[in-house]
Amino acid sequence: MGTRSRMLRPVALAVSAALVIAACGSDDDSSDDASVSDDGGDSSDAEGGGGGDSDLAGESVEIFGAYSGDEADLMRETLQPLIDATGIDVEYVDSPAFDTEITTRVEGGNLPDIAFFPQPGLLLDIADQTDATPVGEYLDISALEASLIPGFLDAATADDGNVYGFPVRMAVKSAMWRPLPAFDDGGYTVPTDDVELASLEDQILADGGTPWCLGMESGPATGWVGTDWVEEYMLRLHGPDVYDQWVTNELPFDSPEVRAAFEKFEELWDKDGNVVGGTAGVLGLSFGDVTADLFTEPANCYLHRQGNFITGFFPTEVQDELDDNVAVSYFPPVEGGFDGNPVLAGGDLALLIDDNPAARAVMEFLATDTYGAEWASAGGWLSPHVGFDDSLYPTQVERDLFQIGAQADVLRFDASDLMPGPVGTGSFWTGMVDWIGGQRSLDEVLDTKAYIDMPARRDRQKGTTCPRS
Repeated sequence: MGTRSRMLRPVALAVSAALVIAACGSDDDSSDDASVSDDGGDSSDAEGGGGGDSDLAGESVEIFGAYSGDEADLMRETLQPLIDATGIDVEYVDSPAFDTEITTRVEGGNLPDIAFFPQPGLLLDIADQTDATPVGEYLDISALEASLIPGFLDAATADDGNVYGFPVRMAVKSAMWRPLPAFDDGGYTVPTDDVELASLEDQILADGGTPWCLGMESGPATGWVGTDWVEEYMLRLHGPDVYDQWVTNELPFDSPEVRAAFEKFEELWDKDGNVVGGTAGVLGLSFGDVTADLFTEPANCYLHRQGNFITGFFPTEVQDELDDNVAVSYFPPVEGGFDGNPVLAGGDLALLIDDNPAARAVMEFLATDTYGAEWASAGGWLSPHVGFDDSLYPTQVERDLFQIGAQADVLRFDASDLMPGPVGTGSFWTGMVDWIGGQRSLDEVLDTKAYIDMPARRDRQKGTTCPRS
């Protein structure tokens, strides 16, 4: 029997509610480094068992973030080895309205020592407003970069060239799910590129099945599922440099490159019989509920592309025996596209806001490639470090998700989260809905004035986000 999973079920309903309200790995020896501390010291004391730094005993450090409920408790467990070793009193404070409250606290001068950000853009804004300390002033950036999946630090690099944050948790979006044993019983093979994927679709169709589960309904946030697909194809067709130019509007929405990504997605959702419910049903099917169609008998669909958070929306009996019911693989690259394996991902980034010795010690601890072992063992947490011990994950699904990230040539954050709010979570979302729904042509969507006039990153307005997937 499979291993019982706790993958993200505690936060599935919270993520859904938030939507309604808001509408190449590095060198193998990199993980052998004892520390990424810039002072060259050994951080093993902070990892436990070394006696700690008695000078810091009794000092208080506040971490502010969005983890709540079971996730908050698990996060606190990950900090206990540091607390035991150093005597630092680390308090984690959570907020369901983190994006708003962190801004309010900064404006009021009520600064936490450290904050965890799911949005790199907001982190950079807060770093600018608070004159936060660059990571390179207290950690060895080269060692940290060698330890992390390539691309993570790019997301927290400001216009001045300084890195202000680093990841403490990874979310993988470039994941393709398939039901077990239905997929294997059908004699199907996991595709390694888009040509093989198209052949698999044709094979499933010829057998009388439907290849894809695809639902886009998400209340006032409907549209984000489609933007994630376009982002996947921007990376696979053109690579990270073009992707970055698109995010900053150096490459406008009406460019041939962006059009090609939209059209590549169209090949999938507009193909006759290719999606459950048909093309007309995509917008009306809930992004979470549609996953149940993977697990019917017979399966109503055989493929689903979504981030690791989606396991929280699987039927309870599927979650209870996850490895027996579902498998996950890397969403295949495009033949003739970018020469590499990019991953669309997300994560929570730590920012040192109130610089002090105790807070620096906490940040050094958070930057180690062993951080998070307690949460990993419980389920629902993925390390951003390529050298993390994946045997700690309780399911094969989680080990495979981790390896999708760890084996990436480069990682990029969700583009819509990096764009100004009126575009990334505004006209980009609504444009997807209008296009797929037939209200506007692709030409009309890509020529939207909000896209063309998109401001530079530092002029961004805040917007809502899709799930922290």
